[in-house]
Amino acid sequence: MKAGIVGLVGCGKTVIFNAITGLNAPVHAYSTGSKSETNIASVIVNDERVNFLSNLYKPKKTVYANFELVDVTMPGKELGAKDNSKSELLNSLRQCDALIHVINCFEEKNGDDYLNAFKDIETEMILSDLSTVDKRLTKLTNDVKRAQGNEKSQLINEQELLQRFYSHLEEEKPIRNLELSNEELKIIKGYTFLSEKKMLVVANIGEKDLNAENNPKLAKLKAFLASNNIPYVEFCGQIEMELKQLPPSDKQELMESLGIKEEITDKLIEKCYKLLNLISFFTVGEDEVKAWTIPNNSVATEAARKIHSDIARGFIRAEVIHFSDLVKFGHWNLAKENGALKLEGKEYLMRDGDCVNFRYNV
Repeated sequence: MKAGIVGLVGCGKTVIFNAITGLNAPVHAYSTGSKSETNIASVIVNDERVNFLSNLYKPKKTVYANFELVDVTMPGKELGAKDNSKSELLNSLRQCDALIHVINCFEEKNGDDYLNAFKDIETEMILSDLSTVDKRLTKLTNDVKRAQGNEKSQLINEQELLQRFYSHLEEEKPIRNLELSNEELKIIKGYTFLSEKKMLVVANIGEKDLNAENNPKLAKLKAFLASNNIPYVEFCGQIEMELKQLPPSDKQELMESLGIKEEITDKLIEKCYKLLNLISFFTVGEDEVKAWTIPNNSVATEAARKIHSDIARGFIRAEVIHFSDLVKFGHWNLAKENGALKLEGKEYLMRDGDCVNFRYNV
């Protein structure tokens, strides 16, 4: 899973990046206006189920799922600054599965400022997608004239879909608001539209707003996000960044004093998994315990392909015991003896928490 951080200059997104990753990327690059650079880091998905399985099997190797974060800093007032860095920034974001939009809520501003901050970034992504659609439609006009048969039908379907996108984008609406069929999603799979990507908003608040029951400054922003079905989370980036730099004992003491129940990393990753409709399954054994991330509603062969294409190609069956049953019985063989092991075929729908042994032959 890969997420890109976006936000206007001064919103605190590099602080958020540092808070999640524990790194110390410079936060001054925005204000200097002198250069563009990309901060990239990978953090483990802290899954207590992996910890349990590792303690159970005592494997030679324990592998957690990874969460990759991309923070692109660039000169200029906002995301779409008119300089040579724009294409670099947008290309970095296009490779992401989701976008984390950080909004400055730690300064004394009213709700409209927060709302405008969101709309400014959204507009930049919409304009970028509009340009992409316009260029492709121009080429499709000529391609459709030359094509014949099935190829012509496919191009016409793509053309009609992109014309629908163009009209929607012209109304300053993101593609993610459109309901698309599975066939339509296949047509646009290679486009990496920015405004199609799922988005999570981070309201970067000040320390004085931690655990505040009422924060009138955020009311309008929250109402807008709710009306557009965009999830959000609030936390104080500066405090969370400081927590990452502390030893465990001091960290726990500060968290308790501020009423912080969990660190930003776990909270944000959990939100991203839900946003992208992802689940985890596990492969277990004395050699290795490993977590794998797949889309919800994936079938067994798709999960097998996540591990290796040969396993999917030579798939025979999947031996499945749910994590809850391993907890209940404490051992794979005991779970099997008590009927918890299921033999599943290619079309088995994977569940979050499945522990799987794939049988295959190639």
